[in-house]
Amino acid sequence: MGATAVRYGYREVLDFYFDDIFGIILGALKPFLSSYEFLRRKHAGWKFRKILEMRHLSEEEKNALIEEFITCLPEDPTYRAYLESYSKILGVFERRFRDVLPLLEEISRILTPQEQEKIVRMQVFKSRGVIESLRESLSEAILDTEEPEQAMLIDQALALASMLIDEALKEKSPDRQSEYMLGVLILLLRVEGIRRGVQSPEKLYNDAAVISGKLRKVESFEVPEGLAALLTSA
Repeated sequence: MGATAVRYGYREVLDFYFDDIFGIILGALKPFLSSYEFLRRKHAGWKFRKILEMRHLSEEEKNALIEEFITCLPEDPTYRAYLESYSKILGVFERRFRDVLPLLEEISRILTPQEQEKIVRMQVFKSRGVIESLRESLSEAILDTEEPEQAMLIDQALALASMLIDEALKEKSPDRQSEYMLGVLILLLRVEGIRRGVQSPEKLYNDAAVISGKLRKVESFEVPEGLAALLTSA
């Protein structure tokens, strides 16, 4: 008798990866939250243990933070609206973690520019790995889910996020890197909103259309094939 195939829906996959997605979102917002190991090698780890504690927030605290971030997402899919949304999200973080802000500012003075670049790149590499792993798991769920179109849209939005990360890794300008990671932040928060039933797939679709449209101006960028098909057929 053959083994029964394990079946699970795309929401279960997103549930399983929530902690990883949370880490990417925080890393896109404040990359220096991942700097503790560098600081410890400089014998300054004791001074920044509060940053280490950010890794150990309770599930309740993580969910509350993400839910408040989601309320900052824009209604209109425009680049200007995304910048305004980013400012609101940053404001939420700063209000909730006032005691961490001075530490992050001090870190930028302690670490050399080369060390700062290393932290950002490692954070971005880690984010890409998580997203690719998530997509692999999601691909198995797409065939079994009752909402295949929604699952495919999420998969293609994640493919776009992965490509944004690739562009960020090629980019030397910190400002341009930030632009790419803003796109990742918006897409992941919208996916989280769908998982929680507080955001519509249409909003994610519109975000993907606007972000991929902006990136078509980048010579090396190609829209993910599946997303291109979705955008064309809509």
